[in-house]
Amino acid sequence: MVELVTTFNKELVQRLVALEADAFGIGGMNEWHLVPLIRHGHVYIIRKNEDIVGAVQYFLDWDRPKKAYMMGVSIAKEHRGMGIGTKFIQDTFEALAQEGIEEVELTVDPENLTAIKIYENKLGFVVTDFRKNEYGEGEDRLVMKTALAKKGVC
Repeated sequence: MVELVTTFNKELVQRLVALEADAFGIGGMNEWHLVPLIRHGHVYIIRKNEDIVGAVQYFLDWDRPKKAYMMGVSIAKEHRGMGIGTKFIQDTFEALAQEGIEEVELTVDPENLTAIKIYENKLGFVVTDFRKNEYGEGEDRLVMKTALAKKGVC
C-alpha cells in the first residue's frame, strides 16, 4: 500500500535522504529537495512493517498540468529485485490517475539497462527523446513517457 507523505518530521526526511543516497550517491535528493517536494509536489512511500523501504517523487509540468514528472524512485537495497518497486510505481500511477494525471515522464541514464527494461516492459514507458549532457558533461539522459488511464495504468 502506498502512502502519500503530507506531513513529515526530521526522522522521515532523514530516512528518505538515506534511501536516495543509497540509490543515487551524490545525485540523490537531500533535505533541500525533499521538503519542498513534500510540501508542493507528491512524495509517496512504501513500508514493510514500519520501515520505509521505498520512495518516489513527482511534480507537475507547468506547461502540461495533466503531466507529472517522476523525479526519482528509490528502493532499499535489501528489497530490490523482488518486484516491489514495479508494483509500488504502478500503485502511484493509480493514485495520480485518480487526481486527473494523464501522463508520466521521467529521464534515465541510457546505460541503466535494468531500469529501462522495467520502465518499458513492465510500466509501459516509451523512449521519446535523448538529451546529451542533461546534467553536465557526460551525463546523458533518455526521456521516457507513459500514458495513464483514469482507473489505472494503460
